[in-house]
Amino acid sequence: MKKLELLAPARNASTAIDAINHGADAIYMGATKFGAREQATNSFPDIEQVIEYAHLFDVKVYVTVNTIFFDNEHSQIKEILINLWRLGVDAIIIQDTGILEMDLPPICFHISTQANNSTLERIKFWENTGISRVILARELTLTEIAEIRKNTSLELEAFIHGALCVSYSGNCYMSYDINNRSANRGNCAQPCRLAYNLIDSEGKIIKKNSHLLSLSDLDTNLILSDLIKAGITSFKIEGRLKDSTYVKNITAHYSNLLNSFISKNPDYQRASKGICTIGFSPDPEKSFNRGSSTYFYKGRTEGLINEISPKSMGKYIGKVTKYGNNWFSINSNIVLVNGDGICFQYQGELLGTQIVGKSEKGYLPQNIEGIKTGTEIYRNRDHEFIKQVEKSNNGRKIPCDIKVNFTAQKITVIAKSGDVEVEKEIAFTEVAQNQAKAREAWQTQLSKLGDTCFVLQSIEIEGDTVPHVPISAINSIRREITTDLENKIRSLHLENRDVTQIKVSNFYKSAVDYQENVSNSLAQQFYKKRGVSVVENAFEVEKPKSDEYTVMTTKYCIMFELGMCLKKTNKQDLPKFPLFLTHKERKYKLEFDCNKCQMNINRVKR
Repeated sequence: MKKLELLAPARNASTAIDAINHGADAIYMGATKFGAREQATNSFPDIEQVIEYAHLFDVKVYVTVNTIFFDNEHSQIKEILINLWRLGVDAIIIQDTGILEMDLPPICFHISTQANNSTLERIKFWENTGISRVILARELTLTEIAEIRKNTSLELEAFIHGALCVSYSGNCYMSYDINNRSANRGNCAQPCRLAYNLIDSEGKIIKKNSHLLSLSDLDTNLILSDLIKAGITSFKIEGRLKDSTYVKNITAHYSNLLNSFISKNPDYQRASKGICTIGFSPDPEKSFNRGSSTYFYKGRTEGLINEISPKSMGKYIGKVTKYGNNWFSINSNIVLVNGDGICFQYQGELLGTQIVGKSEKGYLPQNIEGIKTGTEIYRNRDHEFIKQVEKSNNGRKIPCDIKVNFTAQKITVIAKSGDVEVEKEIAFTEVAQNQAKAREAWQTQLSKLGDTCFVLQSIEIEGDTVPHVPISAINSIRREITTDLENKIRSLHLENRDVTQIKVSNFYKSAVDYQENVSNSLAQQFYKKRGVSVVENAFEVEKPKSDEYTVMTTKYCIMFELGMCLKKTNKQDLPKFPLFLTHKERKYKLEFDCNKCQMNINRVKR
């Protein structure tokens, strides 16, 4: 059977447990430090709490330690890695190859998308190094993924939903270049979400104050089955900074999609176990989104950015038909309620307000400014839906069978869940006077599993002579046997943790530049062991000294997005090159590599 894993984000322990209860087969969260989201860190006790809960359902817990580190941080990051392994983490997601040169316990490592896993030769290198899973670059197409799948035995993880980095992950230095906030150190200032002017070589403005680098969000709702067939086995939702309502909604939605696929394809199964009861109808459009696309999965397409705003627009409601001083009406079957947030475009900007009431004429917004006849209204906060999601707090359950056997002076209780079984024997000396009532008491009390992770699938009571045992003692037996079963499930999960055994295999290049992000002597050692003779320092260690250098490499192309692909447009219809992006005092030169079909954004020193 092929196992499919839905991998959900968690900014903290409570969000992680919400994700598990809403269908996640695995969760990923940050450690105390060195995660690619500096604001999403977790203490060791919180991570341990998540592990204790997750492993009951064979849900795996991955922790991100996927920033680059400096030599003076060597001992600190090593201590974190060792502590995570001791807690029982299933795998650690890393970018920095220096970690693979450390003397560590038998940890399982996954290679982060920050390592720019965009080519077969790179992925084959990781396989030859002993890595068991890579998180693929978001820029790959379904065809490219299928080709990788044919040529490697590695587990392939891919993003399926959420925010997109416009740069190849790990190869964006704009934030650090501007204000020393490094994306590779988990502290990106997101300059890609700013508005820019696009100008030609003579200073003519082609696009003014437009969010030309701000990608819409990824949504694979309609192509999830294509990703499965291409060879993806772990489906990753982006969003370690998102709140619990977002995580619940998006996780439940994709969990339903995977279950639907499996119901029609019996060769597949979920990677974890347990029954999730969802208290709402999932709808991704009702959670944070900037609009959506399938990015490059189905090939290069236009419409990848939202020029107006990097903010969430939400779900389209309809157009305004009439408006007054403090009201508007709309042609929509969707009913807005008090507390709903709405947004709309006005004079090239995204404005928003809140619904505070309703009159005979229409809806009453907190602020009517910008709302006119014909205005397209989006709901970016569905008040009633959010309340439903917040109330959805049912725990996850796994089926359990209980069998009781009474023999001469001995009670045997067996609890079983899946292939895991525990047994408890209790001696007794007194036979119950009312055999029918005593049998019923055992049946009733052992069925009370509400405060555990189990749901009773069957109960069987055998034996002709039922002993006299007080109700409190039966309850105690139930608690002990279910606790033993929980502990054994966790124990077996830990015993079966994957391990990475690092091997030395030549790198596919003899020289690497700053885009390989080598920031410490251990990473230097890693590459030199593998035949690399020239290893440049990371951008964060030593900025390039030239007057012009690349701060972002991206498969997204502004010219293609604007309908002016250099391969297809007549030269006389093109602007005068080179082109530049400007924001306040900053200026970036655009470099188009049509052979690789990618764009470089270069910092130009004035």
